[in-house]
Amino acid sequence: MGFVVDLRNGVRAATACAAIALIAGCGGSSATKTTPATTTSPVTTSVAVTTTSPVVTSAPAASSTSTSGATTTVAPVAARGVTGKVSNVAGGAKDDGSGVPGPVATASLGSKVRFAVAANGDLYVSNGSLSVLKVSGGQVSVFAQLDPPGGPGLDVAVGADGSVFVATSSTVVKFTTAGKGAIVLGTAAAGLSTSLGPIALDAAGNLYVADGSRRITRVGTDGKTKVIAGTGTQAPVDSAVGDGGPATASPLGTPSQLLIDAGGNLFIADTSAHRVRRVTPDGTITTIAGGGTTTLAANAEQYAPEGTLVTKLKLTAVSGIALDSKGRIYVADGPEHAVFRFGTNAGMELVIADQKGGASTAGFAANQTRAANVGQLAVDASGNLLYLESSALRAIAGIAS
Repeated sequence: MGFVVDLRNGVRAATACAAIALIAGCGGSSATKTTPATTTSPVTTSVAVTTTSPVVTSAPAASSTSTSGATTTVAPVAARGVTGKVSNVAGGAKDDGSGVPGPVATASLGSKVRFAVAANGDLYVSNGSLSVLKVSGGQVSVFAQLDPPGGPGLDVAVGADGSVFVATSSTVVKFTTAGKGAIVLGTAAAGLSTSLGPIALDAAGNLYVADGSRRITRVGTDGKTKVIAGTGTQAPVDSAVGDGGPATASPLGTPSQLLIDAGGNLFIADTSAHRVRRVTPDGTITTIAGGGTTTLAANAEQYAPEGTLVTKLKLTAVSGIALDSKGRIYVADGPEHAVFRFGTNAGMELVIADQKGGASTAGFAANQTRAANVGQLAVDASGNLLYLESSALRAIAGIAS
């Protein structure tokens, strides 16, 4: 079909505790216009690692006020979550569609943010525009420019060698660390539908890509393509049709993020199906979170009890997933303004949420900080959980290490 992928040079598998690495094959090799990267220090976040034990009853310290010489102590309201300290990484200062470069405290990342973290801590951002941004050394800069025919960036990830991959509607563009880009995947040559993304890479260097047909396709290092999940039709709302059977016989809803672990299991954050689903190497699909009747958030301030089986939870819209070095899976439910995690026992542990008793600013532990409109997730090499809150990137220090 005229579509060749060669991923043998310069690509190695990303570890499961790092943010999802992205790489693609080629279906044509037309060059794309680029803006060279600005040399910056390879440090993106400076967040102190704090105690990682889960705390379900701690809250901000009691405050004291003085009026006419009298001191009144105001007792805080207990909140839940982990004790890792929250920091602002970048974005949120301005609302601009293509982003506004500058110091992280005042820069904007744009309004349709997708991000990926490199092994050295640098962050790369696509935002629905032709600009690809880089966050490094306390600065947001324009790393490169996309060029039609692909159009604006819809997703981004970083290869093991530091190469940056950006998915557009009909292409995947690979940029070198210097910002020089070339189209390495075209939907027509690969037999895919348009509107690519999300995408992910397995340990062998195979690319997994979701497209507008609601299928997930694996593009091998030999250039061969194979449908891994989805039927090409949309799953009914709040449905897990096909659980326990072949993933290729199970319709999908709207995948928002893909993740592949060291064992070759594919995890799908399916927003409209309200579930996290797993496809094992033998092709079997199952629901591992969501699909139950226990509401994650009874209201904006009360969440399901700690230890609740995650398959018993009723999720609203899974907006992000991540995996840490201990094998725990992190799940964001955007409309419920929460991130929780679970391990092999499948019991829920609240990480951060929009609950009474928390502050609305960074600098506090996660169990003292409110979060809203949480989106994409990632875990960096230092064990920090990165999460998108509206158009701002934030981090919780060290909780995944």
